[in-house]
Order: sequence, then C-alpha cells, then structure tokens
Amino acid sequence: MLDLRRNPNNTRRYVIKELRDKHREIARQLVLGGTNKAIAAAVGSCPQTISDVRNSPLVKAELERLHHGRDIETMSIARRIEEFAPQALRLLEDIITGREPGASVALRAKVAAGHLGRAGYGEVHKVHAMHAHLTRDDLAAIKERAVHASEFKS
Repeated sequence: MLDLRRNPNNTRRYVIKELRDKHREIARQLVLGGTNKAIAAAVGSCPQTISDVRNSPLVKAELERLHHGRDIETMSIARRIEEFAPQALRLLEDIITGREPGASVALRAKVAAGHLGRAGYGEVHKVHAMHAHLTRDDLAAIKERAVHASEFKS
C-alpha cells in the first residue's frame, strides 16, 4: 500500500500493513540471495518496490523467521552428516582396499584420488605464467602477425 503521508525526505513511502503472498515470495527469494533486480523481474515489480518491501518492518520480521528456519535446517543436516561420517568413511576404506564387492579398479582409483584431494594431496596442475612489457611497436607487430596468420588460413 502506498502511504501518501510524506516522510522526512518528502518522498512517498510504500508501507506494508499485512503480508501477502507476493511479499512472502519476495522474502523467500531474498533469503535465497536474490537481488532486487532479479526478484523484481521474477515477481513482476520494479527494483524499488522490492527495496521498499525488503525494508518493511513486517518483511524484516518474516526474513528473520525464514533465516532462523534455514539455520535450524542447516544445523540438522550438519548433525546428520556428522553422525553418518563414520559409516561413509568405512565404505570409502572398503572401496579403496577392495573389500567392497563389485567395486571396480576404476571406482577404487577414483575414490582414492578424491580422498587424496580432500587431504590436500590432489593432482598437480602446472601453471605457466609469462610477464612481458610491450611497447606500442611490439603490439603493432603482434597485430600484424595476427592479420597475416588469419589471411594465411583463408
């Protein structure tokens, strides 16, 4: 709802008096990390409206509720992962050592490589870097060679 009263900056303000489905959708997308512009496109509004909704006390309370729920769910998942970790580690050990029936050599190698990577012993990637200071004449010569090479391919 547009509040026609003027605020101290002498501008009109969008005041939400009750949360509607559109406001809840905006809050949900904000919690998921959406930008004002992206959310506006998704819900058929303008970015300024999304900003106004975001700053509404009712929507701020809804955002806090959603964040709290997300945090609880995240902690629950983390707890489940922690409880499951010993079983997962035993399975990885069984696959790597060949005690898991049906684990091919390729699977064993893949699991072992992944384990080494997580332990900080991943495959080596060589990086070649070159630094050069080029003059305008150097750049002109490079461009000339590129033009000549493209003409040669044609």
